[in-house]
Amino acid sequence: MTVKVVALTSVNEDNIDALTTYIGVTSPLLEQVGARIVERYQIEKTVIGDAFPQTVTVVEYPDMAAVERVFEGAEYTGLREVRERAFTHYQISIAR
Repeated sequence: MTVKVVALTSVNEDNIDALTTYIGVTSPLLEQVGARIVERYQIEKTVIGDAFPQTVTVVEYPDMAAVERVFEGAEYTGLREVRERAFTHYQISIAR
């Protein structure tokens, strides 16, 4: 059964090199497990509450094992420092 993962992110405009590195590693990881971006939204305005992250991305994975292979794998976990430089906000959730 497919699994939807929602990413709420804001890019650190002062560190585009880190973002390029992050995407260069994660894009092949998603491809390897058969995941695909199904929706992406740029947030225009927060109507109520604190400022929302810049981007909402929905990624569909073939199953939970694929999600775990990406997020628990050595390549992804090794990106922690790069990820912290690339984004000012980074939150990943599983949606049902």
